[in-house]
Amino acid sequence: MRRLNLFDLAIIVLVVAALISFSTKYLEKEPVDEYTYTGSQIYSAVRFFDFSDGKGFRYLVRVNGSYTSDYAPFNEEGVVIGTSQGTFLLKLEDGRILTVGGRTAYKEDIASKEIKVRMLNGSAVHYMQKGFAVNNLNEAKSLVQNTSLFLGKYNIIDTTVTANIAIDGDFPKSITFEKELSDKIAKEIFYLKDVKVSSSENGINLYVSGIGTNDFEKLQSVLFQYSPKRYYFSDFRAVVLTENIPKDDISLIENNKLEEIIGDIHVRI
Repeated sequence: MRRLNLFDLAIIVLVVAALISFSTKYLEKEPVDEYTYTGSQIYSAVRFFDFSDGKGFRYLVRVNGSYTSDYAPFNEEGVVIGTSQGTFLLKLEDGRILTVGGRTAYKEDIASKEIKVRMLNGSAVHYMQKGFAVNNLNEAKSLVQNTSLFLGKYNIIDTTVTANIAIDGDFPKSITFEKELSDKIAKEIFYLKDVKVSSSENGINLYVSGIGTNDFEKLQSVLFQYSPKRYYFSDFRAVVLTENIPKDDISLIENNKLEEIIGDIHVRI
C-alpha cells in the first residue's frame, strides 16, 4: 500500500474543510421547522413552547387526540397562548380556547396523542421602540414597519408588538364592557397572545401582547364603533419576524443605531 505524502494529506484536508463548510451552510439555510411530540412528551412540548415564546418566534400547533368529556376525536391546529406544568392553552381559528394535556389527561379539555409544531419564521429581532401618538392604527402600522426596514433584506414576515395603548374615544365604562371587548379582540386576532382592556377618563387603556402589524386593521375595525380619536403608544417591545438570518450578519444587525429604537437590538435564531 502506497504511503500518504504531504500532497495527499493536503488534498484530504481541503476536502474535509469543504464538506464542513457545505454542511454548515446547509444547516443554516435549511433548519428544522417542524417538530413532533407524543402525548406522553407533553412536558417537553411545553418547554419548547416556552423556549420559542421567549425567542419571540411564531408557530402553529396541531393536536391530535380526543375530548376528555366524551372521548370524541380531536384534530385541530391553533396557537399556544399560555402554558402551565404539563398543559397548555390552545386558541383555534374560531376563537375557542381549549386546555390541552398529555395522553392520560382528564382535567383538561383535550387529551393529546400527538402534538405537531410548525415554525413560521426562522429568526426574530428584538428591540424597544419609542412611543408615539397617531390618529389611527394605519399610521401606527407605518411607523412600526418603517422602523424595521433595516431588516428588509431578510424578508420580513411580520412585526409583533407588545404595548400599552391609551385610546381616546366613546367607550362604555363598565367591567362587563372591558371583559366583552377583551374577548372580542382575542377572538378576532388569531396570533394575539394576550389582551387586557381597562377604562380610563377619556376612553380605554389597551394592553396587547404579540399583536402583528398585519393585524392592526382588524383591531381598528373592532374599535371603530366606539369612534376612537387618538392612539397613544408608550415605549413598546417590537419583535421583527424574518426568514433565517445568517450568523455572520448578527453583529452587523445588533450594531445598528436608529433614532426610533431605545437601547440594544437583539437577534434570535
